[in-house]
Amino acid sequence: MTGRRALARALDAIAALLGVGLLGALVSPYARPEGLFVALVLVVTLRHLLNPLPIPALDPWRTTVVATGAYAAIFAFITITRHLNLMTHALDLGQYVQIVWNMASGYGPRMSLPEMHAWGDHLSPILWGLVPLFWIVPGPVTLLVVQSIAFALGAPAVYLLARRRLEDDGLAALFALLYLLNPSLQGMNVRDFHPAVLVVPLLLWAFVAAEAGRALPCAGLLVLTLASREDAALSVIGFGLWLALGRRQWLAGAATAAAAFAVLWADTRWVIPAFRGEPYSHLRRYAAFGGSLLDIMLALLLHPLHVLAQIATRGRLVYALAMLAPLGFLPLLGPAELAGALPALAQNLLSRDPILYHHRTQYQAFVLPFLVLAAVAGAARLRARHPERFAKGAVVLAIVTSLVLSSRMMNEFAIYRWWPDASDRAAHRVMARVPAAAALSAQDPYVAHLSLRPLVFVFPVGIEKADHLLLYTASYPWRDLPSVTMGRDGEDVVIGMPDGRRYRYAVAAEDGHHLLLRRR
Repeated sequence: MTGRRALARALDAIAALLGVGLLGALVSPYARPEGLFVALVLVVTLRHLLNPLPIPALDPWRTTVVATGAYAAIFAFITITRHLNLMTHALDLGQYVQIVWNMASGYGPRMSLPEMHAWGDHLSPILWGLVPLFWIVPGPVTLLVVQSIAFALGAPAVYLLARRRLEDDGLAALFALLYLLNPSLQGMNVRDFHPAVLVVPLLLWAFVAAEAGRALPCAGLLVLTLASREDAALSVIGFGLWLALGRRQWLAGAATAAAAFAVLWADTRWVIPAFRGEPYSHLRRYAAFGGSLLDIMLALLLHPLHVLAQIATRGRLVYALAMLAPLGFLPLLGPAELAGALPALAQNLLSRDPILYHHRTQYQAFVLPFLVLAAVAGAARLRARHPERFAKGAVVLAIVTSLVLSSRMMNEFAIYRWWPDASDRAAHRVMARVPAAAALSAQDPYVAHLSLRPLVFVFPVGIEKADHLLLYTASYPWRDLPSVTMGRDGEDVVIGMPDGRRYRYAVAAEDGHHLLLRRR
């Protein structure tokens, strides 16, 4: 016992040193605190296993509410400071800022990134719901804050789901925390803005409504889910599978899945092509299985070995592990609930684009709610068949795993990541000189800041239509644009294009390496 107590004291000392080191890394220039954070989590976990630390008695619901507010505030801070430090992008934050601004300005859902009707790329009528906010506070910060709040509001839904299934308020609060710590959720949150990710809280609350027997609110939430993006219909099809397999509501489940499939078919076959003027483009990711939704479905049914060969890769296996590990692999014990994730998982795993099967991208919005629900169901089954400590231990282990896998978020709190440096401040001074009505072609980091206009392009796209250019001269010659040249003689700048076209500009503003040009 004396040896155990001495080891516990030694681990306490190590944890204290790691804590001091972590604080130091947060203020050190260009340090990466994530390694120290992982070590601290592991040491504290080992210390708790050796000699359990006292855990204060907290009200579970109040804890969930506080955690919800804390998540919204923390991730609003992270995403806003990332944006201010030029770490957001034209695609997709700048794109959606411009779309919603055009809608709020009476121009309809138009964009110039690329120049087309927005519904010709993705059908997201849910964006109309953000228009009133743009009448008050237009800009990217509004979208980033809305997204953080939306993710946070999924936690109370998880609490209610877990409390209903587990009949344990404390365990329900742990599940709410587990949801907020999920690395996929946090990864989606910091990847600019995407209307598709609003599916996460919408589906979680739809689960709550369905389990409470509230058919009309459930239907309304599913309609909003369908409105977030055309392929969100896959998650509603999954919802129908869950109703049928998990709740034995066969007719309701079949009707829900059939209606969602009809919407998906109509959107990809007629609605989006009508706005685009050509066939739905995103099916190209599945060219190995055919050129249409019907071809892909038939390939799944008729050529299962070919399908298995496509998905049996190391990258996809890592993806599956990265999705399951933060939930303690508990979803595997909830097969009926996990079945709801199958349509969205098929979309991700069958794609030839690796971004779809990366666990921190927006494409996990259609998968994560089902995994969380299946984890709750898995914990309920584990608790029913084994001592209660097994279920609580599995959830605590999942929380530790989530902390380790989401440790990269600690880097966002390093001062150099959120405090604008001299170059960032210079960039904002130059961006403030861009006329509000200017047609602009700018390099990617600037675009999301300047998308409140009808015409904005990612340089050198749109150079023939733009009357202003915004460039970062320190990156010239541009490695991704080797045949685009820039020559300067005093206040005169010439941009040469690969086809021989030459455009002449005058310097309108310059600060450091940030250069604003005006067409002569």
